Amino acid sequence: MSSSKLRCKSISKLSNVAEQFMIQDSRCGPGARVMTLLQVCLDTLEAYKDEYKKLKRNDEVSQEQIYHIYESAYVYYKIVHSLVLNRIPNLNEFHQVKRRSNTSDKKLMEIYNMLVKSLLYDEKISGVKTFIKEHSSDIDEISSDKELKTGGFISAKELEFLLKSDDRNILLVDVRQRSEFEETHIKASNVICIEPISFKSSYTDLELEKKSMITSPNVEIDIFKRRNEFTFVILYTDGNKENGHHNFYIQQEMVLLDLLINRSFAKPLHKDVKILVLEAGISSWKFHGGSCSSSENFQGNQDSGAIYINGNTSGLKLQQLPKLTPNISSSMHSSMKDMMRSTSQDPSNAGFNLPIQQRPPGSANLINPSPSVSPSQLPLGSPPLSHHPDMKFAKYPTTPQLADKDNANDSNGTANGTANGGSSAGNGLPTFTNVSPINSRAVTPARRTIASPNPPSILVGSSATNGTSANTNTNQPLSKTPTQPLPTLPQLPTRSSNSQSSLTQTKQYDLDFTVGLENMGNSCYINCIIQCLLGTHELTNIFLNNSYERHINLNSKLGSKGVLAKHFARLIHQMHQSAAFKKSDKNKAVRPYEFKMACGSINSLFRESGQQDSQEFCQFLLDGLHEDLNQCGGNPPLKELSEEAEKMRERLSMRIASSIEWERYLTRDFSVIVDLFQGQYASQLRCKVCNHTSTTYQPFSILAAPVPHAKSCYLLDCFKEFTKLEQLEKDEEWLCPYCKKKQPSTKKLTITRLPRNLIIHLKRFDNMLNKNNVLVNYPFFLDLTPFWANDFDGRLPPGVTDELPSRGQVAPFKYKLYAVASHSGSLYGGHYTAYVDKGLNKGWYYFDDTGYRPMRTPTECITSNAYVLFYHRVYGV
Repeated sequence: MSSSKLRCKSISKLSNVAEQFMIQDSRCGPGARVMTLLQVCLDTLEAYKDEYKKLKRNDEVSQEQIYHIYESAYVYYKIVHSLVLNRIPNLNEFHQVKRRSNTSDKKLMEIYNMLVKSLLYDEKISGVKTFIKEHSSDIDEISSDKELKTGGFISAKELEFLLKSDDRNILLVDVRQRSEFEETHIKASNVICIEPISFKSSYTDLELEKKSMITSPNVEIDIFKRRNEFTFVILYTDGNKENGHHNFYIQQEMVLLDLLINRSFAKPLHKDVKILVLEAGISSWKFHGGSCSSSENFQGNQDSGAIYINGNTSGLKLQQLPKLTPNISSSMHSSMKDMMRSTSQDPSNAGFNLPIQQRPPGSANLINPSPSVSPSQLPLGSPPLSHHPDMKFAKYPTTPQLADKDNANDSNGTANGTANGGSSAGNGLPTFTNVSPINSRAVTPARRTIASPNPPSILVGSSATNGTSANTNTNQPLSKTPTQPLPTLPQLPTRSSNSQSSLTQTKQYDLDFTVGLENMGNSCYINCIIQCLLGTHELTNIFLNNSYERHINLNSKLGSKGVLAKHFARLIHQMHQSAAFKKSDKNKAVRPYEFKMACGSINSLFRESGQQDSQEFCQFLLDGLHEDLNQCGGNPPLKELSEEAEKMRERLSMRIASSIEWERYLTRDFSVIVDLFQGQYASQLRCKVCNHTSTTYQPFSILAAPVPHAKSCYLLDCFKEFTKLEQLEKDEEWLCPYCKKKQPSTKKLTITRLPRNLIIHLKRFDNMLNKNNVLVNYPFFLDLTPFWANDFDGRLPPGVTDELPSRGQVAPFKYKLYAVASHSGSLYGGHYTAYVDKGLNKGWYYFDDTGYRPMRTPTECITSNAYVLFYHRVYGV
């Protein structure tokens, strides 16, 4: 046959041959060891060299054989290339070999490094590739896109060909977590990341742009805005089945495919735009030697201090805090309900405890989600969606959020178009019930009960109910100061046998149960705090319905691996069950022995039987529960701000700077405890000579308010004491970085974030443990609005518009007292008791270890022995 004819197989086909060889070779199968794969590489590398030697013997081989030799040489090289640069580095064993220093592992690394150098410095392969390309036909390559149909799959090799042809007309959408995308993604001119947790099936393309990508770098947002200008839109995710999130990723990839095909309303993708899915995802791309990149090459990759300098919010990883109350349909404004619905579908995968980056709850530009589309509702002529070969029923990651299955055929979980919290009938797991970010507990509900888990529901709206109005809206962005009257919030509905509940009729948890706790030898400090915390309905409910279990993070560095959370839940269950089975007139007290032992195993301070400080125990318990449920507990510590970023932060208002610092804080600390109890204050030092300042922002779970020395005072006097300007003494003077020496200076604390549940510790003991028994007049209703930093002056970091979420930080800040921990006697010889509001039907109760009773007078809980106060934020008061 004439040598002028094209006889070689194409590069693409030869690469497939190499892939098939590795699939069929049992030595390269799943579970292959590093040593075995290295041996395969050595053998194959020798075969590659032998083939190339044959080319030097031109007189001894025919033209037909020359083609075959080039083909074989390329296949052998491709096998070594794929194993050395893609397969082996992805083995867990390989990372262990790199860390170990024994002789055998060192030998393996020497062999591996030798193979890498052989590939890097091989001069023959370029000639092999050139020959094959000059003597092969492109018939088997993609010469047109006729065979690629919207909704179908594209192979890694086909994608590689397209990118080499003209990648400017291709948009790649990476459907993985942002952290995975930043570590490595397919190298292309136009590639963006849309996290799988950030969207659901009812979204439109505009909601993807405005909600799902709100924290994306501007360069990615700009690319997505041009989505209708590309010839190909190709989705890919992690196709590795060993990835614990594989099923969820695949499910969301299909949801996004359907969304782009059938719900692109803002910018319809015309018929010439092919929307495809990369078969087997980025794993296949790497396996075939496709080029990858990391975010180090992106201008959008900045650390969390970059927002102060250039307005880049991508380093903040803006989080959506867990939601805990089920009754969103009647306790908040409609815009907030839309927000609550926007990020959850099935929070049931207990193995997923990584930090979740998604649309922040208080962010701007919230758009009402469109109703979900069932297959029967798709427009006529819509292309069929491909059934993903790896598609299984995927469980949603364990971000505690309200289930919103968007299942148009499910009627079991709906009633009159309203939502209920529920469990999946398919897997029997309860959904995580939610707390309204504004007001989860009405000021005067007729009966305070929360629904237990039941079958899944469709969130399609809520009926209005009569109730107390409120004047706030947490959806307002921080960059805009509220000037207009804010919408009213309906009150929680009254529930009775004659009224229709906004939730489907389900078993109800009575969260106002009453039961005593045994004193196991000076353990009254534990008992009183437990009784007070159980007045926090949102907290009680998630431990009663066991929703907390899905959020235990075994990788949390400071957590107890769930020990504290599980024992706390067990104690609450025991108390609830004991309260349900009443004897004659009193139910049997619960002995919290196992719970105390668990606390003692974590902190030796609570191991013995001696008296301890109740507020210290409360701090320990909240911190411990937070760390057990901390979705970001395994994340590395934050980088310190650069000097330039610190200077920029000092020029901003506390309102804006504190919000940025809170987002930075959430990248490491992200749990339901944060959402329920944590606030923030600023501590500002000021040099009296040069007037420069240095401000630090501190989170708190318990606010320690100093008690003034006087015959009596009001609680607001304690807050004035807490926030007053302090003149630092000579030995406390600040070392001013501008003056380069210690200077006369002042210190001032300012509350920059007020939590949903505010715990106030009245600091009655001084450094010498002397107790101040001054009567602090604390009100049932408390307005702390004047103490909240409201200094926004219109200035924002460069490039920032209104992307920072307010997270409920919108005035006014009014609170209702719901529990009091009181202390009589001295620190070491005293006794702790508690007063807890048990709702409108029961009223306030007094708890003294095993004993409890209703309050004798309406103001009995206002006492000079008050030590720790518990307030809940309310509206419409």
